Amino acid sequence: MIDKTIAVCQMASVLGWSLTAVRECIARDKFPFAQCWQTEGKKGRTFSIDREGFRFYLANTLGWPEEKINEAFKEAHIV
Repeated sequence: MIDKTIAVCQMASVLGWSLTAVRECIARDKFPFAQCWQTEGKKGRTFSIDREGFRFYLANTLGWPEEKINEAFKEAHIV
């Protein structure tokens, strides 16, 4: 089965951002394709990032060409 979500580290790798920057943007609802839930514990958070929503964001919001998106996904090991 193909997983339709990606990890925070994969998204950070594609964008060239730090993990903290990606986590904080998701937590503050900067990305409509990603969600964050507060979990038990002092600093527990769970993240869900939709792979196709992220691809759409790169193409339509940031204006990345399809070749650049495919190359970045391959480098970040996003299948």
